[in-house]
Amino acid sequence: MTTFNLLVSNIVNSFGVGTIPSDDLNWIGKAISWIFELFQGYGSVALGVLVFTLLLKTLVLPLDIYSRVKTKKQSLLMENMRPQMEKLQKQYANDRNMYSQKVMELQKANGYNPLGACLPMIVSLIIFMVVFSSFSTYSNYATLRDYNSMVEAYNASVVRYVRVDDNDNNPEHFLVGEDNVYAVDFETFVNLYEPWYNETHKNDEGGAKTFAELGFDLLDESGKWEHVITFVQLNAREAVVEWYKANKAATEFLWIGNMWYPDSPLNHKVPDFNNFSSAVARAVGVGATAAYEDDYNEVTFNLTAEKNKPNGYFVLIVLAIGLMFLQQFIMMRTQKAANELSSVDGSAAKTTKWMMIVMPLIFGVVSFFYSAAFSVYMITNTLYGLVSTLIINKVVSVKFAKNGGNSGKGRPTNKAKRLK
Repeated sequence: MTTFNLLVSNIVNSFGVGTIPSDDLNWIGKAISWIFELFQGYGSVALGVLVFTLLLKTLVLPLDIYSRVKTKKQSLLMENMRPQMEKLQKQYANDRNMYSQKVMELQKANGYNPLGACLPMIVSLIIFMVVFSSFSTYSNYATLRDYNSMVEAYNASVVRYVRVDDNDNNPEHFLVGEDNVYAVDFETFVNLYEPWYNETHKNDEGGAKTFAELGFDLLDESGKWEHVITFVQLNAREAVVEWYKANKAATEFLWIGNMWYPDSPLNHKVPDFNNFSSAVARAVGVGATAAYEDDYNEVTFNLTAEKNKPNGYFVLIVLAIGLMFLQQFIMMRTQKAANELSSVDGSAAKTTKWMMIVMPLIFGVVSFFYSAAFSVYMITNTLYGLVSTLIINKVVSVKFAKNGGNSGKGRPTNKAKRLK
């Protein structure tokens, strides 16, 4: 077995290509990997993203509920204080400091706490940022993993022609070992190569020679080796295509060819080496250097059509931006009173409007550099948030009205009544 292993190693080094090493994922990345690879086994990365997002949102749902309930209650309290707040705005229009002081007194008297919903929101934001980073890393890790799987398919095709030992009579095994290096049993090779050669050349234009006309036996050692190399190489390339066809469905989603790349015509189902190198850099910290370029082009040689086919058409990116605008609009409406009355001149409302525009646009720019899988995550995440927000707002509004227009902790204090 040692001799055989050495022989295989020598043959792979000569005919095959090398994989690109990668670092291990952290525990969050491994959790993401477990879920995605589970559903990839069922043929849908997109379904894995959907399940992962729903699980994560359900996990942080108590924080979201607390934050949204608190935010809505505070907004309703602020709306109740609107007459007094507007009166203070007119009274202290030229004295911001005094306005802020009077507002704080009024808010305290009515049980309003502008920071009440902040802590859960901060915790949720931290969780989002951690998952965002791990999600992005895994997308690039998956790109590298899929390439290495194609490399393994390529090399496996090479190894299939290796003779195991001297008693191996397999008619496909023409690569043989001599003193721990490899040679060719040309008689066995010709028996395998001749029908393949005639089949692949019979439709060539220009009167391609048949194998008999080729005069293989008359070629020198170098000429024969060229045919050996061509035969092994072409079959290895085809093995990569077979692997790709067997696995591509899992990373496809409707019009998207590869979920690990952006939904954009600027990207392709199979990236060129430069885009692939950038993804590898984000996955392992360093890019696939120029030393890997020839290997990459060789492995993906028969995937030229996929290298030229757009990976998407911005649909998910536009949809995600649109839903984020809607989410920002609902949040702005929910906190309308707070935005209009928290500053003496109403400038807070203008700032909020700008944030409503800027935040989705920032995400839109980011989406051009991150995978379609991440866009699916953001769409699912936003839809979940929109539905839960609408439900929570409705429940809190009804309960608030039943409690006589206060937070549910009792009637306004005497001090609050005096301030009115």
